[in-house]
Amino acid sequence: MRGVDDHDVRARITDALRRYCRGIDRLDGALVASAYHPGAELIDYGPDILSIEAFVEHALASLGARFVATQHRLSNVTIVRRGADTALVESYVLAFHLERTVDRHRLHTFNGRYIDRFESRDGEWRIARRTLRNDWSRIEDVDAQMTGTWVASGRAGSPDPFDDD
Repeated sequence: MRGVDDHDVRARITDALRRYCRGIDRLDGALVASAYHPGAELIDYGPDILSIEAFVEHALASLGARFVATQHRLSNVTIVRRGADTALVESYVLAFHLERTVDRHRLHTFNGRYIDRFESRDGEWRIARRTLRNDWSRIEDVDAQMTGTWVASGRAGSPDPFDDD
């Protein structure tokens, strides 16, 4: 670890976590994948271990077909270095998924943790393995919504002021 700026490593890891959240909410497969090393493993997203490539293909299609918007928020990020090129990272995740049914909206709320093994390969700190932990979840009907103009939340193909030049 000597000679490696710990602050820089933490910033790179945090940036990868944010790329994942931004990418999954915008259905941007390239952005999601950029947080992971090729071939990275995702554990406990189903009965089998998924590669990041299989996850991106399946998850983005499923999220896009089922939900009109999602929002993933991370907090309580703990980074523990395990040598010069490895870190164990735990992040609390609170994810909201808004589903439009025939006559109403349903809100799916997930609260859990991402337990990631980050590795530095060729100077890139990315996730090599992610394990998902579900602490609690809830599904509820949305009986009323705030008034005002509703604008799509920056999903692929929808305009977003953040992306303006």
